[in-house]
Amino acid sequence: MPGAGEQHPFAALPLVFHDRTARVDTDPQALASRLAQHYALREFAPRGTSHGSFLHRSASASAGGLTITCGYTSPIQGAIGGTHGSAAINLVFAGEARYTIDGRTLAIDPERPLYFAPEQDYRYSTGHYSGMAFHVDLERMQTTAAAMAGPGVAPGRLQTDLLQPRVVSDPASLNLLPLLQRQAGLLDDASHLAGAYLPHLQLDDLLYRTLALILMPQLRQLLAEERGSPACDRQRIIGALVEWIDAHLEEPLALSSLERQSGYSRRSLQLAFQHRYGCGPVQWIRRRRLERARQALLNPSPNDSVGSIARRFGYRNLPAFSREFSHRYGQAPSLLLREGRRFRP
Repeated sequence: MPGAGEQHPFAALPLVFHDRTARVDTDPQALASRLAQHYALREFAPRGTSHGSFLHRSASASAGGLTITCGYTSPIQGAIGGTHGSAAINLVFAGEARYTIDGRTLAIDPERPLYFAPEQDYRYSTGHYSGMAFHVDLERMQTTAAAMAGPGVAPGRLQTDLLQPRVVSDPASLNLLPLLQRQAGLLDDASHLAGAYLPHLQLDDLLYRTLALILMPQLRQLLAEERGSPACDRQRIIGALVEWIDAHLEEPLALSSLERQSGYSRRSLQLAFQHRYGCGPVQWIRRRRLERARQALLNPSPNDSVGSIARRFGYRNLPAFSREFSHRYGQAPSLLLREGRRFRP
């Protein structure tokens, strides 16, 4: 054990993101007041330590509507109020914590590392602890899982996996936790360009999908069954069609061309793209052309202009291209071209 004035080894563990700019709190009362602004904090206090040895080091970041906190704390105890439609997820990297909820006591440590608590009040106590915490929207979790499972799966069919508080420690879930940690680490890229485009990467969708796989055994079972079904063949065909479209984005692309290339009817293509991308094939092609135009603007040839790049990807009306581009990316194409020329060697 560390001696008086010595820092616990867990306090030196790097945070998943924003490690260099982490906030350090040594006053538990001030920390409790700050936490109460964001959480339904009922009680908060140091446990088994004097105020002089209290240390809480943390960082928070947002991805879409999802807020994530990572950090270290010396031993604490307290109570959190439940929030309708929301669940708490605590993931421990080092140390241990105990939770009392609905008359049960649940404990987490690196061998059984994830605590899930939907909507209910709970009490907690920790030792020296390093980890990560999420508060997730349960309805979004259900709809995300249903979209992953495919057509015909209603969100309510999978909700039973999200009704009860529990510790998650099964091998399939444990294998996904390093992936979740790496995804959260993407929030650490503070470079100018990455920061500008981070909202468009929809990292929150990726995190919700990974959390759905971790928390919902029924979803994993449905996906395993699908791999051996005709739906899997359909996915391969659509994947090949998408590659073909990408290779021909500078050419006219009609739905009849997609029908001939894939062997699917227009209705089947509409359903397949809606399931996979959340839009129809025509809308998806427009998105891909805008994305390719964005790449061309960031990496222009000496003779490129906004007009020439727009025409290359099928836009004959320059004002319409500029409006659509600005709406999708929050920046005029002319400004992005100027930025691309400035960074081009």
